[in-house]
This record gives sequence, structure tokens and C-alpha cells, in this order.
Amino acid sequence: MWILILAATIACGKKGPPLPPFVRVPAAVGQLAAHRIGDDVVVTFALPVQNVDESTPVSLARVDVYAYTARTAPPLSRFTQVAHVVGQIDTKSPPPGVQTVRDTLTPEKLAEGPPLPTLSTAAPALTSPSRDPSRVPLKRFYIAIPFSERGRPGPPSSVIEVPLTALPDAPVGLRTTYTADAVTLRWDPSGGIVGFLLDVAALPGASPLDDGPPVAEPGTLPPGPTRYMVYREAGDESEPKKTEDNKEDNKPASPVRKTPINPMPIDGLSFTDPLPQGDNNRRCYVVSALRGGRERGVEGHPSMIECMTPVDVFPPARPTGVSPIAVEGAVSLVWEANSEPDLQGYLVFRGEEGGEMLMRITDEPVKATRYTDQDVKPGVRYVYAVVAVDTQNPPNASPESERVEVTAR
Repeated sequence: MWILILAATIACGKKGPPLPPFVRVPAAVGQLAAHRIGDDVVVTFALPVQNVDESTPVSLARVDVYAYTARTAPPLSRFTQVAHVVGQIDTKSPPPGVQTVRDTLTPEKLAEGPPLPTLSTAAPALTSPSRDPSRVPLKRFYIAIPFSERGRPGPPSSVIEVPLTALPDAPVGLRTTYTADAVTLRWDPSGGIVGFLLDVAALPGASPLDDGPPVAEPGTLPPGPTRYMVYREAGDESEPKKTEDNKEDNKPASPVRKTPINPMPIDGLSFTDPLPQGDNNRRCYVVSALRGGRERGVEGHPSMIECMTPVDVFPPARPTGVSPIAVEGAVSLVWEANSEPDLQGYLVFRGEEGGEMLMRITDEPVKATRYTDQDVKPGVRYVYAVVAVDTQNPPNASPESERVEVTAR
């Protein structure tokens, strides 16, 4: 009986309001960063891996990157009213790892963007006097917005900014030298000797009468010091090469640069790039000047490109530890092994006591570190030396080992 009454009571209860349909939208992108390189701003970010309700898999079709040029950033809620889409990542087939959008700074993008539409005609509130806004440098502001597979936008990222200051001058005089193990690059300072002296000069102290830190004038460089980034690309083997010093004439670099080969900005005017053993591929380098930090700094235009093709002209080390042993009708030689990866073998030379010239007695390089000379005459005193050779064609030969003497039996 009680069960029937309870059921009737529940059946007669008032229904609640209808629940909204369950909609999945992607969470905000992460690790948004922007870095100016010459006339480009490279924007990087990580794709969201879950929805805003932390459910998976993420419903993600694309990510749009918006940009706006102004002296101050618009409110995040109204950013898209004045900003424009400068790049898009289609997540149906995204490249692996960090996503990259390149925003080329045309003259229109370097000019201040349109103001926000006015929301109210009420009189503006009184504010304290401020500095002349025309002295505040323009900045380029960026946000990224993900969109679901149904086209619904997820939450925007935070706003990041890139100062549109002047660019540091490109380094000049880039030159390369190399050894068997590395390529060394050297260049002249950005801005020449004047720029170098200004860069190392002590900053003036602040006056106690100043009303806060100075505002950078438009067109000035970001705070120093000037540091440098190095980029390397494999050269096109179809391009002509110079025969003298294995170098080419300098030429303009490609405006699109890849990841620098120096992990941290370089304070000096040189850099050493390790050269793998046996790597004779043509290499091309450019160097650019950087002001400010690596993540938010301003990187100038690249230097002229410098290309070179390393040629192995470096012989193996001189063999050591040569020791002769005379046995009946022969002389046996042993020596220490060389450690070069491109070692082909050893050549053995022989002469007689009192003679200056030694003659080669091995037709081909000997792979082992021993050799037996069976073409000897008893009672004759012989002089021996060993030379190491590499795999080049023609091979590079080491200096002679120390000469050793032995009397044949």
C-alpha cells in the first residue's frame, strides 16, 4: 500500500526545467608565445588535448590566431572586434609538436589598428594625467582561439605582445673556417664599431627627480645587450661553387629561418658548429642580432649567407710505438693503433742504414697494426717507418713515424 502511495506521489511531482544540450568545446590552447624575426612574427602554441569539461577526446577542428596593432591591448572579451585572423591550423592533419603560425609584418600591420567601437555615450571618467601616448611604442598583440568540430569557439588564450620597435642591424663580415672536427663562424658586431661601443657602454643612472622608468621612444631598439642567433641549412648541391678556399660569394639569405643551432643567444662574435666525421656536405649559415630575451626579444634581419663545403684535407695522426723484431729470415714490426674513424690503414717504408730515402714496401694499406718483412738479407741493418692513411681519394697521409733500426738475421 505504501509503495503505491509513494509511486503516485512521485508521478504527480512537478517536472524540473529542461537541461541544456551537452556541448563539447575544446579547452584553450597552451604555451602561446611570439617572437619577432625581421619582418615576421613567429607565433607558437600547443594544441588543447581535452575539452573545457576535461573530457576526451578533444573536439577540435581548427585554431585561429588573431592579431591587432595598438599601443595597449583591447579587452580580451572584445579582442576579435578589431583584430584579424593572421593564421590558422587545421587540426585534421596538424604537424607534430609545437604549432607555428608566421605573421608577415606588412606596412598595414605596422600601423595602429582601428579603435574599439564605443559602447556608451556616457561622459568619460576623470583620470589622472598620463604621459603622451604617442611616445608609447606600438605593439602587436596576439590571441589564439580553438574551434570544435561543430564550429563552436572554445575559450581564447591569454594575450601576448610583441613590441614593434626598430630592428637591430644585421651582422656583417660573416666568415667561416673549419678543422676536421668543427666549423667556426666569426662576424662583425651589429651596428659596426659604433654599435658595439654603445652596447657595452654603462647605462646612465636614474635621477631621483624622475617620475618612474623612462618610456622608450618609438623607433628605438629594445634594451640591450645585443646577442646573436646562428642558423644553418644544407646547401643545394646543384648550385655552383667556388674552387678557391671551397667558399662561395656571400648572397642574401632566405627570409624564412628555421630553428637556430645555438641553444642560447650568443654574447660574443663567434660560434663553433661541430662537424661530424666524414660529413663533406655543403653548409650555409646566417647570423642575426637579437635584442631582449629569446622569447620576447626582437631579432633583426639575417646577415648575408655564407656557404662552404668542408673538404677533408686533414691527415691521420703520426703512428707511434713502432717496434721491430728480427727473426730468422724476416723482420716483424708492430705499432700502436690510430683512432681516426676514417682510417684506411698503414703503409710501411724501408731503407738501409746510412741511406736517407725510405722506399714503400707495402702495395696496399695494411689494416692490422703489424707487418712482417720477409725480403731481408741476413746481417744487413734496415731502417723502418710507418705512415697512416685515411679513406680520402687520394688519401691523406700522416707524417712518418719515428724511424727504427734492426739488423736482419
